[in-house]
Amino acid sequence: MANLPRVALIITGGTIDSVGKDRLDLAWYIEAGKRLGDGELLQQLPELKEIAEVQEIPFRRLPSHALIDKDWLDLARTIHSIFDGDKADGVVITHGTNTIEETAYFLNLVLKTDKPVVVVGSMRPSSAISADGYLNLVNAIKVAADPTSKGRGCLLVMNDTIFNGRDVTKNATYRVEAFQSRDLGPLGFADGDGKIVYYHQPVRKHTVATEFEVSGLQSLPRVDMVLSYVGADGTMIEAAANAGAKGIVSAGTGAGRPTPAEDAAFDKCFKEKGMIMCLCSRVASGRVVRSPGLQKRGFVAGDNLQPWKARLLLSLALTKTTNADEIQQMFDTY
Repeated sequence: MANLPRVALIITGGTIDSVGKDRLDLAWYIEAGKRLGDGELLQQLPELKEIAEVQEIPFRRLPSHALIDKDWLDLARTIHSIFDGDKADGVVITHGTNTIEETAYFLNLVLKTDKPVVVVGSMRPSSAISADGYLNLVNAIKVAADPTSKGRGCLLVMNDTIFNGRDVTKNATYRVEAFQSRDLGPLGFADGDGKIVYYHQPVRKHTVATEFEVSGLQSLPRVDMVLSYVGADGTMIEAAANAGAKGIVSAGTGAGRPTPAEDAAFDKCFKEKGMIMCLCSRVASGRVVRSPGLQKRGFVAGDNLQPWKARLLLSLALTKTTNADEIQQMFDTY
């Protein structure tokens, strides 16, 4: 079919191309250590020939919980090379769901393109009864091929639903409806009639509107996370500082409160090492706000970002500045 949109497919691994020991292996398939071969995922979907010209782009495959910063940086460079070479009108990245939301937000912050970039995964392996990855991938390619997806930042498509990379998070370990945007809801849907339908537009700055430039980086500043709980002391915070962390994110109780002992450790590390502190919450939704007292102490408030997303934003922010007020402006903007 002439004049079909061109979509580049980058396969990075995850459940979507995993193969279990049998069709009811829905939990232990990682231990089987098997994956579909190169090109095999596309071969299972001849229907794609009616949707787009899909070209598989080589990239390393690994479990998403094994990713490091260099993988993100290399992935961003790969995407830029595709668009700079005019090889595709959109990009789809298959990805493990454990950290797919972090990759989506990272790309949302650093890519310098308004062309559609979509991450997609699955909750069931390719070998399972009722494997969800095949339809998820079809829908992701439809989204990437649709001109209305342009300029919306990095998107995540799962279970017929289109999410913004900033807001989406995983809410269940095995359910196919695992992904939600708790505070804000999805942007739209890849519906059963084949239509891509949007109802919202992201207003937080992304992609071409951000100040982050990572094309020349091989690593990112170290930022660690600590989880607050009853009786938590400053041991983990001081250990992060001693390990060379330039920043630390606290998943605090309630609206972002650390324990008194953690507070004391934060103040010590800020005073002695200049380590930037970001307060987030361990609860499911809602903002963490920056009070006058927190501002005076040099703290940054994480808004409604999940702590793991705040960690990557803080790491990127530290490539630009160590000023807490300037970093806070980024958290209020991106």
